[in-house]
Amino acid sequence: MEFYIAKIVNYLLEPLYILSFFLLILIFILIFTNLKKLTIFSAKFLLILFLFFGYTPLSNFLLNKIEDFIKPSRYPIQQLTGIIVLGGSFYQELISKERNEASLNENAERATKALEIYKKNPKILIIFSGHSNKINPIGWSESEMAKKFFLEQGVKSENLIFENKSRNTFENIQYSKDIIRNYKGSWGLVTSAFHMPRSYFLFKKEGLILEPISVDYRTSTSSMFWINFDIKKGLENWRVILHEIIGISYYKITDKI
Repeated sequence: MEFYIAKIVNYLLEPLYILSFFLLILIFILIFTNLKKLTIFSAKFLLILFLFFGYTPLSNFLLNKIEDFIKPSRYPIQQLTGIIVLGGSFYQELISKERNEASLNENAERATKALEIYKKNPKILIIFSGHSNKINPIGWSESEMAKKFFLEQGVKSENLIFENKSRNTFENIQYSKDIIRNYKGSWGLVTSAFHMPRSYFLFKKEGLILEPISVDYRTSTSSMFWINFDIKKGLENWRVILHEIIGISYYKITDKI
């Protein structure tokens, strides 16, 4: 039930859907009523939302704080026993299965970073954790696509472990923690920088202190230009920000972190 509730909440809080909702209200007022003041108020409010979501310096600033909250590990890659790579790198579609292709998405660095680490440390174990984050998944699971991807890139099968049940970050940890505990040594955690705080503290709650290996940064380290507007990038930034803030808040309230 928790998984389905999270899906509904994430859907309702998508910035694009928020804008669309108020646009529909405005259209309804214009077409079916003659409330001039309410129409003007709704139009102004919609414009404010549009400007707010499109003003990228604000969302870049907030997202940057999330990405830099956990500092990247300086632990030598060559001394790691293993790494756990959280799912999210592949498109979970029937097309991938029918075309026999592991299709990478915008979070591809999670998978490609694992390859980079493997080349530097060929003895390392790689746990890939992820089944699907969809309610009704079709085609290959993420783990099936990851297996195809890693094997085709030359990773030996004895270096690979696949967790193929988890549907979200909390389940990533629950289904992977015992695998990690079965091996002595230091482990690294590979996930997107914006996703690292939530993931890191979930593992920490379980008594596992992993070396954070952040990838897939969406913000830079240089000074921000504070006069900029990009509705597409702004909406994407706010989608990530809201998703992470709500996720962290929920896990905090339910004592998962």
